Amino acid sequence: MVETYGLPIFCLLLNFLAFAACLRFLFSRQGLYWVIPLIVTVFLLGPNALRLYDIASLGIAKVGRYTYMDFQPLLLSLFWYAMIVTFHFALKKTVKVNYHHEQVRKNLHEARYQLKTERITYERKQHRRKAYYANAPARVPLLQAYNSEWTDLFDRT
Repeated sequence: MVETYGLPIFCLLLNFLAFAACLRFLFSRQGLYWVIPLIVTVFLLGPNALRLYDIASLGIAKVGRYTYMDFQPLLLSLFWYAMIVTFHFALKKTVKVNYHHEQVRKNLHEARYQLKTERITYERKQHRRKAYYANAPARVPLLQAYNSEWTDLFDRT
């Protein structure tokens, strides 16, 4: 049973891993490079899935020895998965990150933050200035606690 289902399942697993890797790399910065490998992976995934379906539904039991033609899908799956991994590392080495775009984005966020903090301090200053000028800063106290003769004694000295 293992020899019947093992080879097609392993081929399908490798193709699924290649599909998942292509799908993951499709949403990276170099996503446009991964469209064609994703399409090729889907075309490789189909025949292996159909082969496993045929074995499972028809109940073909392979008792004899495997020939080269039986290992051909496995070799193709291994080769294609190795190509996906190699292509990923080659793209990492050759396609550099756009540092200018990142720096512009970081500078924009920093500028917005500084603008917000400066606006808060400016509004505080304006509020204090308005509060200061709204009240009369120098006024004569009007206390009737002491009469003018008593306070004149302190003013002469």
